Amino acid sequence: MTETVYEDRISQIVKTAEQNGNMISQLIVMDLLKDGTDPLPAEQMIKAIAVLEAKGIQVTTTEDGEDYFTDGVGDVSFVPADVRIQTQTINVSTLLERLNYGEIDLSPLFQRHKGLWSETQQSRLIESLMLKIPLPAFYFDSSNENFWVVIDGLQRLTAFQNYLKPQQTEKEMVREAGERPHKFVGLQYLKQFNGMTFFELPRQYVRRINEAQLVLYLVEKGTPDEIVRNIFQRINTGGLVLSDQEIRQALYQGKATRLTEEMATSQEFLKATQDAVASNRMVDREYANRYLAFTELDYEKDYKENVDTFLSLALQTVNRYTDGQIEKIKITFRRTMNLCYILFGKYAFRTHNEEWRRGPLNKALFEAWSLCISKISVEEEKHLCANKDMFINAYHELLQDPVYRNALRGGDISSVRKRIDMTKKCVEEFTCLKE
Repeated sequence: MTETVYEDRISQIVKTAEQNGNMISQLIVMDLLKDGTDPLPAEQMIKAIAVLEAKGIQVTTTEDGEDYFTDGVGDVSFVPADVRIQTQTINVSTLLERLNYGEIDLSPLFQRHKGLWSETQQSRLIESLMLKIPLPAFYFDSSNENFWVVIDGLQRLTAFQNYLKPQQTEKEMVREAGERPHKFVGLQYLKQFNGMTFFELPRQYVRRINEAQLVLYLVEKGTPDEIVRNIFQRINTGGLVLSDQEIRQALYQGKATRLTEEMATSQEFLKATQDAVASNRMVDREYANRYLAFTELDYEKDYKENVDTFLSLALQTVNRYTDGQIEKIKITFRRTMNLCYILFGKYAFRTHNEEWRRGPLNKALFEAWSLCISKISVEEEKHLCANKDMFINAYHELLQDPVYRNALRGGDISSVRKRIDMTKKCVEEFTCLKE
């Protein structure tokens, strides 16, 4: 690209940003700067951001400014030989048996997605079985052969759960489960069965449903975690593409996922982030997950320039912790969030320009500052608070440092190391915090 074209595009970006409060997403910058279909070199992107910031334009690294620039770092190397997926055909009754014994995990992750289908949609699914119409394939993570995790097919499994109850009387169901059996509604061809329950159907149809063949794709044990997560991403579940954190919450359930939920809903976290972290796609859980990763793992050794793998390792690690270790994390996290709020107020984990105009929450800042603040002692905390004004000025100067700002954008280990080291040095100046 010629210098003239480059300057024209920068001017276009500035004009666009000015229409949005002098803010623009990195995605748009990259799109406008790309020459044809060629990818934009990372160094050119970094240069452009520096130019824009000099013009008073704040570049956010995602649509909501919540992530750092990785330049494709961390993409899963998908080796076909590592993919182990078994195709299995079973009948409905066998799948129902697994459901009834709790051997299929309709994960807490998906609970918000359950019930998306209306009663008519669920009824017509069962009607398809009665009409001998094959159903689409189901996908499961079967790495634990005794406890499958549903990848795709949640709505259909939910319909099975709701309608294909064991053949018991309505009174028994109410007595045992406190619920009434679902009755078919909106059947298209077998309308005479509308208003009936499964066990009220003629035996011929009950048998036809139970013996209907289903195709299952089972992701087997031995498939690398990175590939399992990639499969989750590629399979459309409930019509919604899952976020990385939603996938992690599904795959690594246990003490760690329960802990991230508790951390993300704590008053201290909500106050420090000014309740600005979305919960509907588990972004809040991701923040908690990032805290666990950087405080419980050795990022110098464990961070392999793949954020997803790093965060997954943290959940796996914390799942093995004792209750005492979990409680210690909770206490330290609440203390850290509270101190960050006391020190930074509305600027906690946010970039800001020379005029103190704050940007959106920044994950890289959250990682670096929550890590460093979590390590200080009670005495160091007192010293830091006593020098709060000078500390905030130092923090302000740090955020204007182009080296630090570039480090916040990078997802490589060098950038991670640089921003943590610079953050730690800033803290040490006011706490005498040492290795």
